[in-house]
Formats: sequence, structure tokens, C-alpha cells
Amino acid sequence: MKTAESEIRRNPGVCDPFTKRTVKIRSGLQLTRRRSFPSLASLKKGILRNLRFWAYDPKMAEAVIVSEEKSIRIPNSYDLMSFQEEDILVLSNQQIRCHEKYEVCAKEWTTAAANIL
Repeated sequence: MKTAESEIRRNPGVCDPFTKRTVKIRSGLQLTRRRSFPSLASLKKGILRNLRFWAYDPKMAEAVIVSEEKSIRIPNSYDLMSFQEEDILVLSNQQIRCHEKYEVCAKEWTTAAANIL
């Protein structure tokens, strides 16, 4: 059985502030089955205490949050409500990184974080 191949492409507008490298986005072929996401309800309090950065992925139209422990993909801005209050405060203090072409789409995420507070 042949497995699906994936491609890795660089997102030139988004850089990791610590390593100064452009963020790589891995994307695979479209599958016939719907992609499942891990439950965000199982997130611990203070998981974003060591937040490195968060960025907008235009290909999947979702936010990517990178912390010291793990990286989390959030498919919908309403899923930010599953974070604790101190985590939302950390997100609202950091600016979301994105290519300037997708700044309007990324603004939806920062607005959602501000509205939760």
C-alpha cells in the first residue's frame, strides 16, 4: 500500500524569533477522510507559560502555537475558549506572526483572543 507523500515548503513571511529561520510548513495530499484534531479540552492550565511564538498558517487557515513543551494547531478561532485565562492573556500580549498578505485573516485570531478577556 502506497502512503501519501507530503511536501515541505518554507513560509517566507514568518520567522522563528529565537532561531531566525523561516518556518517550514508540512502539507500532505488531500485525504478522503476528514482530519481529526486532538481534544483541546485536555490542555493543562499554564501550558502557554513558555510561549515562543504563534503564527497563522494560510494553507490550512489555522493558528499554530509553539511553546517550549509542544506545538498546538488550532483549526478555529472559537477553540481559543478552551484555554485558561492566563494562557489567553499570554496570547493577547504576543503578536501573531504572518505574511503581510494574510494580515487580515490573522487579525481574526488576535481579535478572538482579545474578546475572550
